[in-house]
Amino acid sequence: MTPTGPAGHGDRDPVALRTAATEAVGEVAERLADPRKVADTADFWIPQALSDGHSGMALFFAELAHQDPAHRATAHAHLAACVAALPGRPGDGLYHGAPALAFAAHTARRAPDDYAGLLARLDPAVDGAVRALLQQDRARLAERRAGLPFSVYDLIGGLAGLTRLLLARRPADDPTLTGAVAHLLRILEPLPRDGTLVPGWWSPGGTDGRADENFPDGHLNFGVAHGITGVLSVLVTAHRAQVPAPGLGDGIHHIAELLLARRTEDGRWPSLLPLADFTAGRGGPPGRSAWCYGTPGVAAVLHRAGEALDRPDWRQAAVDAALLDLADPSGVGDAGICHGWAGLLYLATVLGHASGDARFTALQDRFAARTLDFADPARPFVFGGDPAKKTGGANCAGLLTGAAGTTLALHAYATGAPSAGGWDAALLLS
Repeated sequence: MTPTGPAGHGDRDPVALRTAATEAVGEVAERLADPRKVADTADFWIPQALSDGHSGMALFFAELAHQDPAHRATAHAHLAACVAALPGRPGDGLYHGAPALAFAAHTARRAPDDYAGLLARLDPAVDGAVRALLQQDRARLAERRAGLPFSVYDLIGGLAGLTRLLLARRPADDPTLTGAVAHLLRILEPLPRDGTLVPGWWSPGGTDGRADENFPDGHLNFGVAHGITGVLSVLVTAHRAQVPAPGLGDGIHHIAELLLARRTEDGRWPSLLPLADFTAGRGGPPGRSAWCYGTPGVAAVLHRAGEALDRPDWRQAAVDAALLDLADPSGVGDAGICHGWAGLLYLATVLGHASGDARFTALQDRFAARTLDFADPARPFVFGGDPAKKTGGANCAGLLTGAAGTTLALHAYATGAPSAGGWDAALLLS
């Protein structure tokens, strides 16, 4: 593998790009194979984290194992390193601690008995995390108090992520699962604030939960990672699993129609809105082009909702918005899957596969080239993170901003299809 430079792949044809992507996958896999070496080299590392830890590495190798079974042993090695770090951080959501390990172990299984003992040990911890969140928020709802920090309900540390794990692990009528789904539906109900009703998922303060002059009355979050779109994806999965939760279809319809009503003038989506703008019916500027926030991620989830409820109009709106935004992406500065070129590559792959719209094919080629332009064999993991971020530097190995996630997107591009093993449920894309 050779360095590429800023324009290294822009003029290469799809066959050459897929070959380059395949080579990059092999090179990165070799460099991420040794759990101890990766942990010692990475700039930012939390052993059990999906974002920057052994759980994310296990997801990476479990996915590659669908093409090459030899990678199963490496996935196991990273899971073992993760187990050695138990109990991990307490009170965590899907992306840390026992839930992260449970998700990785479940995704790595190829037979019902695989990791059965480990998962049986972890399931009570997952139940405990869900109960703690529910108990905390039920008290607020009992008092009819508006104001729900998104960290309570989001994918990364909140109820949406934990519910997605339960959907993977439990039967549809499992009491913990049905209670979690019911609570996600409850947060859609308006609550009183200063004499007026506000959405039940309104968050006080700014995006870090603290007072913010940009959001004096709090905000409404539309992102997949931290907002109501992530909740929509989880409810869609619950609907497909036939979870017996009253009002499930209505909840999906409510969020989908809300998203359609809150599009910008040109048909895209904001990342978040101040409460005053939301209440007045005003929109905001389009968010960055990314999975975590912005139009491409919202479009992918809305398309899932349209498939689940057989709404061609939702699916078409999702395709139109995604194609509009991806034609001229904004705010993309790194290769990562969270908010970089690999994220756009994977979203174009997912939407192209789901919609059958051939226009996504050219976008995949374009974004694969941009992603490959960040490859640098001089880096420990070939791809790095965003040096401007506190959670990842040039030697970032992880799933969201580092080499593992970037390479999973390239792997999907090289093989011509989204995830074979369901790793992308961690992004709420399946």
